[in-house]
Amino acid sequence: MAKIFIIDDDQDITDSLTMILEGNGHAVESKADTDNLVSAIMDAGPDVIILDIMFPEDPQAGFKAARVLHKDERVRAIPVLFLSAVNQSIPTFSFSDSDISDDFMPVEAFIEKPVEPKILLAKIDALLAPKNVH
Repeated sequence: MAKIFIIDDDQDITDSLTMILEGNGHAVESKADTDNLVSAIMDAGPDVIILDIMFPEDPQAGFKAARVLHKDERVRAIPVLFLSAVNQSIPTFSFSDSDISDDFMPVEAFIEKPVEPKILLAKIDALLAPKNVH
């Protein structure tokens, strides 16, 4: 089916996502940090990127990484799905798909952790679906 690249520092989450995705025919590669991310993505050649927001070294690392990916012509066409527990970790505000924008949250979709497998797979399918051209 598709190649999915997961960037998440939580190995349990990565293992769980990998099991779900591979169990549904997808190939999966992963990375535990955002270091040298563009190079890693170019090497992997994924169809979709799943990106966490909060990392131990920087609670905003995912936002910064999404902006870097969005600005780089070599990888900007690859859809990015934010998958994060940020809404549970920071109760004073929350994120949703309505916050997606080129400047603030340059991704194609947002899902909260923990995610139901069928919701994750539906989001991945939607990101992989060919765009309707009029």
